[in-house]
Amino acid sequence: MTVSAKEIEDFYYFVKKIEEFHGHVCVGIAMGTKSALAAMRVLGFDPYVKKHKDLIVYVETDRCMTDAVQGVSGCGLGKRSLKYVDYGKFAATFVRLSTGEAYRVTTTKDFPKELSVDEVLKLVSETPDEEMLLLERVEVDIPENDLPGSAKERAVCSVCNERVMDGRAVYKDGVPYCKACLYGAYYRVKN
Repeated sequence: MTVSAKEIEDFYYFVKKIEEFHGHVCVGIAMGTKSALAAMRVLGFDPYVKKHKDLIVYVETDRCMTDAVQGVSGCGLGKRSLKYVDYGKFAATFVRLSTGEAYRVTTTKDFPKELSVDEVLKLVSETPDEEMLLLERVEVDIPENDLPGSAKERAVCSVCNERVMDGRAVYKDGVPYCKACLYGAYYRVKN
C-alpha cells in the first residue's frame, strides 16, 4: 500500500501548524500527527474543520504527541473534548460521540537516534499507516460528567469552600469534599 500525495501534504501542513503551537518538531510531533490523521480519517472527521462537537479524544501521555493530537483534532482540555489518562503510553483513543465508534491508535515503530528530524518527517510521511501504527476498534464508556457542555454536577467543598464541578466531589458521611482537602493536595499554601 502507498501513501497518497494528499496524505503527505496533510501531514506536512499539520506538522508545520503544530510546530508553531508546540515550539519545535520532533519524533513525538511527527508520530502524533500521523496517528491523529489516521484516526480522524477512519472516523470520517475532516482535520481542517476545528469544531468537532462529536469528537472526544483520550491521550495516554503528557508529552509532545498530545500537542500533535490536539493540533490535528481541534480537541482541548478547556473544551472538555481532550481527556488525559496518565498511562505513560504513546497512544490516543478517538471517539465519535453520536455513534460510540472509537479507535485507539498507537505506534509500532521506533527510530534510530541518529536520524535527523527531516529524515524522520520524510520516513513518517511516506510510510503507510499500517506499517507504523496499530489502529484498533475499541469501546469507551464515557461518564455523563465527562461529556462536553456545562457542568452536570456542582458542589462546594466543606473545608476550603471552593467549587467542585463535574462529579469530582467526594462525599463522606453525606458531606462534600474536594479531593485535595480529603486526600491531600499536590500543592501547599505558603503564608
